[in-house]
Amino acid sequence: MDSPKIEYPCIWSFKIIGADRTRIADAVVVMLEAFEYQFSESRRSRTGKYTSWNLSVHVKNEEERNTIFKNLKRIPSVKMIL
Repeated sequence: MDSPKIEYPCIWSFKIIGADRTRIADAVVVMLEAFEYQFSESRRSRTGKYTSWNLSVHVKNEEERNTIFKNLKRIPSVKMIL
């Protein structure tokens, strides 16, 4: 089965899950200052240890999308990116 064809430019959505709310939010704002994006907190775990965010970014091509993904993974407090 062929993978779906993605037409660029497009809005790409990421779900970010992590432990340090302030550190992650600050890092995302700095990292994406050159992009059009929407970033919002989605929910917190019952214990408050983890928070998830929705991030939508206007990307021009696959390379840009993959670079953003790799940079998000480098944030120390990020546990998972979907």
